[in-house]
Amino acid sequence: MHDDITQYPDREFRRWLSQRLIVDRPLDPDDPLYEPLYDGVPGDPIDLLFEDIDLSDPESLNFISGFRGSGKTTELFRLRKRLVGQGYFVAYANALDFLLPSESVEISDFLLVLAGSFSEAIEQQLNVDPAREGFWTRFVHFLARTDVKIDGFELKATAPGTDVGLNFKTSLKQVPSFRQQLRQTLSSRLGELRSEVRAFFEFGRKKILDARPGCRVVFIFDQLEQLRDTLDSEGRVGESVATLIANHREDLRIPLIHMVFTVPPWLKFKLPELRGIRLLYNVKLWDNNEKRTRDKRGWQAMRHVVERRFTPPGMLRYFGKPTRYGTYRLADELIFASGGHFRDLLVLLRETLLRASTLPVTPEIVKAAIAGMRDSYLPVPLADAQWLHEIGRQRDCLLKDRSLESVQRMTFFLDTHCALILRNGEEWYDVHPLIRDEVEEIIRRETAATADRAHG
Repeated sequence: MHDDITQYPDREFRRWLSQRLIVDRPLDPDDPLYEPLYDGVPGDPIDLLFEDIDLSDPESLNFISGFRGSGKTTELFRLRKRLVGQGYFVAYANALDFLLPSESVEISDFLLVLAGSFSEAIEQQLNVDPAREGFWTRFVHFLARTDVKIDGFELKATAPGTDVGLNFKTSLKQVPSFRQQLRQTLSSRLGELRSEVRAFFEFGRKKILDARPGCRVVFIFDQLEQLRDTLDSEGRVGESVATLIANHREDLRIPLIHMVFTVPPWLKFKLPELRGIRLLYNVKLWDNNEKRTRDKRGWQAMRHVVERRFTPPGMLRYFGKPTRYGTYRLADELIFASGGHFRDLLVLLRETLLRASTLPVTPEIVKAAIAGMRDSYLPVPLADAQWLHEIGRQRDCLLKDRSLESVQRMTFFLDTHCALILRNGEEWYDVHPLIRDEVEEIIRRETAATADRAHG
């Protein structure tokens, strides 16, 4: 269809575009839809991670962070490709396959998940039989040998390996009572647990070297930053993640293996002593000056994102006649409304696609898509508007202290993209362009009301 894209009926063309505008789908760097937003940029986080790993022999510990929609997983795939190209064995795991995002995490279950996910990652690449050599089965056997009893779970070393290992993994993630019993049991046996986990990592590393002699091993543990608090969790989840990183960092170091973890961006506020987190910044559409002058490189990058999804003939078909500069006015309106967030741009483009019964798309449809996204930010409470107003005025996060309340509010601003974190030589902050006017209007009304009360 690609060569004859302009010849297809509107609905078929839109159906084709729909598959190219899927939100939250990580891309491999070889995918034709991949836009290298960070590759070649000074301070490219992936380049820094690669250099740290490649220069740190035989092991290292690295953290990478970024807010939802910054493309962490896609960029980690770029890191994986580069490492594999240099002869590394790269194991990759998604934390959400093993942990519930709204549940607090403790060092005991985290160590189990770390070893179990590493086990599954190498099983996939080396075709190892998990019933015979996988960590879950091995750990169940360890519990049986040491006479551990957990209500409702049969620990039989003679049980079929795959079944008992799979049941253990499933229970650990999905059964709160099982997880709580296991935590209580292992809390007094952390030394034995650490030894068992380390022994398995060494066992796995040797299996890798048997298959690929001389290679160095990297383990990427992705999506840990997705562990976050809900409205009723009172900060327990975030606090557990901070405690894990602050108090058990040495448990995250595995001998003779390069470890890479994704972590929440708010750790920079909670744990200022944690240096060297590689952060994927928002694409910068404007400079840090009073007029917010357009940043040419940022705009070029986001325009390339759109063009890759639509293709050059598709741009003309969808957005109509370009300007004399070769740009598309309606596409630029969507780029501006995204605030430089890759994910939000895809959401906006998809929203126009759902509304566009005929093509080219109309200004009214673009405005409706933008209005829908703006509504998702509103209403802005007065206290939030006052903080955001100062962020926009001073271009700083203005975190007053590291209390749970302050960190949670700043985290909320950044998670919801009300506030943006950018880099122009130095790190700086700003208010999302969709709500700048709303924030200014709230402050104007409050200032006027305060003056009236003072004179009333």
